[in-house]
This record gives sequence, C-alpha cells and structure tokens, in this order.
Amino acid sequence: MLTVSDVSMTYAPPRGIMKLLSRTAATEPVVALDGVTLTVARGEVVGLIGPNGAGKTTLIKAITTLLVPTSGSISLDGVPVDADDPEVRRKFGLVLPEERSFYWRLTGRQNLRFFAALAGLEPDQAEDRIEQVMQERGLADRDKAVFGYSSGMRAQLAIARAILHEPDLVVLDEPTRSLDPVAGAEVCGQLSRMAEEGRAVLMASHRLDEVVSVCDRVLALAGGRIRWQGTAAEIAGDPIGLGATVRDLVADHNDSAENPT
Repeated sequence: MLTVSDVSMTYAPPRGIMKLLSRTAATEPVVALDGVTLTVARGEVVGLIGPNGAGKTTLIKAITTLLVPTSGSISLDGVPVDADDPEVRRKFGLVLPEERSFYWRLTGRQNLRFFAALAGLEPDQAEDRIEQVMQERGLADRDKAVFGYSSGMRAQLAIARAILHEPDLVVLDEPTRSLDPVAGAEVCGQLSRMAEEGRAVLMASHRLDEVVSVCDRVLALAGGRIRWQGTAAEIAGDPIGLGATVRDLVADHNDSAENPT
C-alpha cells in the first residue's frame, strides 16, 4: 500500500532578502529525515515512535503531500505521491495534533459537509456518510458548534473527517494527545477496526503502551533515521526497555554528530 523509499528532507535556512523577511533559529541546513525507508500494508497498523525532533511530523507531512522531500520516493499502490494529483490524495486521510482547521462557529456536522464537498462527495452520498461516521465516533447526538467541543470530541471529529471519503491509508500524528485514558483507548480501538476493514494505518505517538496495544509493527525514528523496528509482540513485555533503547540510539546519534570520524 504505502512505500517510502530512501526519503530525505533537508531544511535550508533562508538566503538573501528572504533572510530579512523570515524568522528562523537555524543558520545552517537542518537534516530532518535521512534515508527513511518503510512500508505499511493494508490491514496493518504501524506505529512510529521517537523523541521530539526525531522527524516524525516531517515524515508524515511528506507522506501526505504537505511537504516535498529533498530526495527519495513515496508511493501508494505503486503510484507516486503527488500533491497535484487529486486521485492520489483521495487515497489517504490525515489527522494532525491540535487540529486548527475546523470552522469553530460551525457545528461538527456542518464542518463535515464542507469537507465532504471538498472531497468531491455527492450531496446525498455525503449525508449518508456523515451520519455514519458521526454515529461511529459518538458525535451524532452531540452536534453543536465546534468551539464547544471537548478535546476528545474534537479528536473524534478529526478522525471522522479523515475517513469521510473512505481512504485506503489513514495517517495520524499523535491522535490521542490531550485525551484522557478512556478516550485514548477508544481511539486505539477504532484504529484497530480500521485495519480490520482493510485500511492501512500509520500512527505517530509518544506513548509506548499505546503503540504496543494497537500496532502490528513499530518503527523507532531518531535523528531522522529508522533506528529500530520490530513487532509489538517483541516489546509488549518490556516497553520501558524499548524506551531505553531509543534513548541509547539518540545518544549514539548525538555523539557521532559531535565527534565525526
């Protein structure tokens, strides 16, 4: 389904007149991704973990066409990902943390009608699909202006929007951020059901317990590179051990960066 091959992303600091017009803390190029390769198959939930600054969000944005990588390739079912190809973009749904793109003075249902129109759904088809996803997310009887939603309700609305057009791939960046344990467990259960329906799911998270509970495979990203990968079963008995492993990998990466050979 999803194939990421040798993807790298380097952020270059602004030059010339743009340096005067931009605010940036970096004065030298920053390598966010360095030769990342991974796959996600249909019916599979893959977890992406790593420390802050590891490159997780950059990778997710590259996969979903929000960023163009410096090098490498990304494809869905063998078709290169292209921001200008609407057919490819319909194949995925995206959930970002701290979602700000909803219209807060509209109700959840009104928001979904707007995004259904953007996705090209016919009005009758859209109404049926909106009702279905709102029922599944527990929002059907709680339709009010989005500014009155709780954090959990906004998270559910973001997932509803991501799957509204029935994508083959669902990509989520910390979907349980700011949720209580009960709401977080409910979201994880929904991700498992998405995989059972034949979708491919890629989820970035900071929570090892969450990753172990829902993911089939886990990838550890540090310093812009995949440093470890394995099945959730391999780490289920020792999630703290994996955390220590990731810390060691980050330390090794930092040492090698400071003391190049």
